[in-house]
Parts: sequence; structure tokens; C-alpha cells
Amino acid sequence: MTEMRATRGTILGAVTVSLALITAPAHAALITFTGTDDGAGSLATAPNSVAAAGSFAAAVAALGTENTLTFESSPLGTFSSLIPVSGVTLTGTNVNGNNQSVVNTTANINITPPCNNATCGYNTSPGGSNFLLLFGGTATFSFSTGTDAFGAYLTGVQNGGETISFSDGTSESVAIPSPGFGGGTAFVGFMDPGKSIASITINVNNDIVGVDDVRYLASVPEPASLALLGGALTGLALTRRRKRNASATNA
Repeated sequence: MTEMRATRGTILGAVTVSLALITAPAHAALITFTGTDDGAGSLATAPNSVAAAGSFAAAVAALGTENTLTFESSPLGTFSSLIPVSGVTLTGTNVNGNNQSVVNTTANINITPPCNNATCGYNTSPGGSNFLLLFGGTATFSFSTGTDAFGAYLTGVQNGGETISFSDGTSESVAIPSPGFGGGTAFVGFMDPGKSIASITINVNNDIVGVDDVRYLASVPEPASLALLGGALTGLALTRRRKRNASATNA
């Protein structure tokens, strides 16, 4: 299932959100984009996650240039602190209190018992092989210039209650949806227009989860860009409404 929703208060639907962004950008709603695919061990079998990533990218494009962070240039193995790209620092600890790891696509066969992509994660970068492997615990992305949009593919998700947390002046938490007990693929993204978020933490508890293709904005947009975002969200809402109406007509 692919979902785009606004939270806080009683704001309902992308069109209403777009009006809030235009008239009062400093108090815009937190907007989330999620998609899950039960049992998916590749993006080729994860259409809902891919669609959510596309919707997130379209909305972010109204604010500025989407940056995509992969781990293809990162050294393999454990790390206490990693700079995967200029301006971003990654830290975290696993469920045992040890360092997290960057691994490649052969990592799953080395786990005992052997673990497949759908239950232990995989690389989602086209033509790539490396990804961040969270052996439970947390991973925190810190941004030197702040950000107000963040998204990522999360693979191997099985457990419920996992979150992405941050502070935009108050503590916020976005749920990571579980595709199912058999694992699978999810995309989770959010936008908090006009905010400057210094760090974002992925909390996966006792699960083994792959993280890849992290998307973010490197700086907080100007009010004019927020107005453009309102138009983009309105367009997304209208497109989805036309598709629903067409489906109902053809049913």
C-alpha cells in the first residue's frame, strides 16, 4: 500500500496541506510518504515502495534539489562515525551496543542462519552493492546545514513499532510500517517545510534492517519554494483522484 498523508491537527488531504503551505509556511503540517511490499526482496517486486519514493521526489522537487545518499563509496565494515557524503555524518549502535556496519550484497549469506534479502535487507541503488545494515539499535544522520525533508528505502523490515525520530522544535516520530512477518521492502519519507532539522534517527529495535538510497534536502527552502510545493502537492492529489475516479468508472 502506498500512502501520502498530513499529520498534526485536522488537516486532511494534500490539497488542504498545499493551502496551508502557501498561506502559513512557518506552520505547515508534517507530510509523510510511505509504501510497503510484503516479502519483496528487490525493488522490482516492490511497486508500492517505489511509488512512494516517486511521490516523495516529486514533492521535494518543488523545494529544491533532492540529494541521494548511497553507500557505494563508503568503506565496508563497522564504523563509530562515518561521513558518507559531505555535510552528513552517520553514527549509531546496534542492539548489542556495538558499531553498525556498511555491507555489500554478499553479507546475507554470511549470517548464521543464512538470511535472504526480504528478511535482512539489500542494496537498492541501481548498479550498486553496498548498503547500511542495522543489526537492531539505531542510526543517526546529522546534517551540517539542517534539512526539512528525509526519506529512505528500508528493507528486511519485520517488526512493528519501529520509527524515524527527530526534533523540529518538538519531538516528532514517523512510524516505519512493517510489510509483514516475512519481511519485505518499505519506503518512508517525510517533509517538514520551513524547519531546520539537525539530526534524524532510525530506530529498528531488535530487527535486522537494510537502509539505502537516503534522500534529503541540504538546506531549508525560502517561502517562495514552499508555495511551489503547495502546487506540487495539489497536482499529486488531483492525479490520484483522477486515477480513483477512472478505476471506479471502469469497475
